[in-house]
Amino acid sequence: MATPMTVGTPAPTGVIAEYFGPAGGSTAYYYYIQAIYPSGRSLLTSSNLVTTAAALTSSGFILVQWNAMAGAIGYNVFRTASTTLPTVGTIFLGSVTANAYTDTGTPALSTGQVIVDGVRIARGYYDFAADGGGAPGLITLAQSDSIPLGAIMIGGVIKVKTAFVGATNVGVGTSAGSSSTALIVSTAIATLNTGTVSGVTALVPTNTTPVLMTAAGTLTITSTVAPLSAGKMDILVEYLMPLA
Repeated sequence: MATPMTVGTPAPTGVIAEYFGPAGGSTAYYYYIQAIYPSGRSLLTSSNLVTTAAALTSSGFILVQWNAMAGAIGYNVFRTASTTLPTVGTIFLGSVTANAYTDTGTPALSTGQVIVDGVRIARGYYDFAADGGGAPGLITLAQSDSIPLGAIMIGGVIKVKTAFVGATNVGVGTSAGSSSTALIVSTAIATLNTGTVSGVTALVPTNTTPVLMTAAGTLTITSTVAPLSAGKMDILVEYLMPLA
């Protein structure tokens, strides 16, 4: 299994909401929590259904709690009356640094839009000394981030650090979710070693059709005709993670 290279933005886990107040009533609420990291915001995690007796007050409130996420610097709290993942028109309650929020209905709530950071970066690194070359074919990288199911890869670059030797051509793709050459079609190593823009080669989606990941996968390279016998390469992939 590849070792991740980039700190991700995992969504909060263990989101639980509990009502404290008078019994009865049928007002239903769901809460969605979004973690905030230095590198961006996560997807959202829903709480359980909570039913209250009346309008929320200091004596009839909802306590929402979740697991503290490693690396998170804060959390956005949203409230809805539906199980539908919130987008525009969601009640944004505010941002907190603790892994809990008490909803008393005040101060005045505001209607906001959930923002899930658009472009994210996945990184992989090929090193012949660690990954080998072997027979021509797929090479799974020892160091690679996982690109999640549903991600849309829109571009990126590769940078050959030490010239490839051996194989006639090399392609870049993922171990699952796309083809083994979805990011760079089989390309002559002379071209990759030189690079097309100041020593950097653009990945295919930059100039053609974006690639939708149908399963989670790590970055891979594929050699053809002959095995690789030397080389190092950095791979940086840009992808979007749309709302589910």
